[in-house]
Amino acid sequence: MIWNIIKMEFKKQLKDKSFFFWLLGMPVLFIVLFSFIFGNIDSITFNVHYVDEDRTEMSEQFLTIIDEAEVFELHEETNVEQAIEEIRSGNITTLVYIPEGFQERMYAGETNFIEFHYDSLKQDSVNPVHNLVENISYSFQQQKIEQVLVDHVENGMQRAALLEQPFSINAQEQQSDGVNAITQIVPGYAVMFSFFIIISMVNSFLKDKDHGMLARLATTPMNKYEYLLGKWFTFIIIVFIQIWALLGFGYFVYDLYLGDLLAIAALSFALTLTTTGIGLAISLISSTENFGIIFTQVLALGGAMLGGLWVPLELMPDFMQTMALFVPQYWAQSGFQDIMLREAGVADIYVSILVLLGVAVIGLLFAGKYYNRFLKGAKS
Repeated sequence: MIWNIIKMEFKKQLKDKSFFFWLLGMPVLFIVLFSFIFGNIDSITFNVHYVDEDRTEMSEQFLTIIDEAEVFELHEETNVEQAIEEIRSGNITTLVYIPEGFQERMYAGETNFIEFHYDSLKQDSVNPVHNLVENISYSFQQQKIEQVLVDHVENGMQRAALLEQPFSINAQEQQSDGVNAITQIVPGYAVMFSFFIIISMVNSFLKDKDHGMLARLATTPMNKYEYLLGKWFTFIIIVFIQIWALLGFGYFVYDLYLGDLLAIAALSFALTLTTTGIGLAISLISSTENFGIIFTQVLALGGAMLGGLWVPLELMPDFMQTMALFVPQYWAQSGFQDIMLREAGVADIYVSILVLLGVAVIGLLFAGKYYNRFLKGAKS
């Protein structure tokens, strides 16, 4: 009998014209849209606007260093006052002003300066440019020191010893496979839209209740829990397919690195039990479809915001990072991130799986508590 319920429910869902749109169409649309917006976030460039009134070999060398630095792009301005006004208007972020006589004062050993104007409200864009300008200043200082040593210290070995750095930095880049915006976006929206299955579940249960389906099933020898299990198994299959379809879309279209497929499967199944377990509870306590829709939107969108599905959790305030621990979306996204970015296996994400299963059990307990009341309200 359970298999009959599953077949019947699949037929019902497939007849719904909006079913595939909410299941795959909408999440794919979101993934494509946000991938287009944020997909090139790793190749961001910082614009450096400048005015060079000195126009000497030294000022040209200064600007060349900026131009050759990665992720920095030079833009020449013709007037200092006008460029400063552009900063105040929010049109540009930084301005490097090299005044006339810059090279002459440097060779004469006089006090020298370069003006750095910036927008105080955009420190994230300002700081990299400011740090670059300071580093160039240090390199020019090093050149002056070397010249002084050449003029006053004849022994080359002594000069080398004086210029030798007290320590060197051994930089070793560490990068996980597939670290990019796609690794945030694809699993994030797969998790978020898995919760929207609750709307379909609420709609299905209420139709069975209001159209006499439950009353007719009550006249058959079928155990009352076979109906509940049949409906639940159907949506488990649907959500599991949805998650894998969206991750597969990310893999084939955006070259998403999936990592350990067994761990992905285990986490996906735990997430599936969570969303459908909560869906059962909401379906059995909902008196109207609108109640189910509102509850689902609050749960799905609120959980997505708190759980770090839209933006990386580390960019959020500390209090929101603490609140994230209490929503299942965080644990699902955290598990996917560990698998895709840190080569985690099933044993490494057991906490995420256990938390999701715990939430699923809570949902099933509520569903069991309200199931008899739901059956009594069935129309004949």
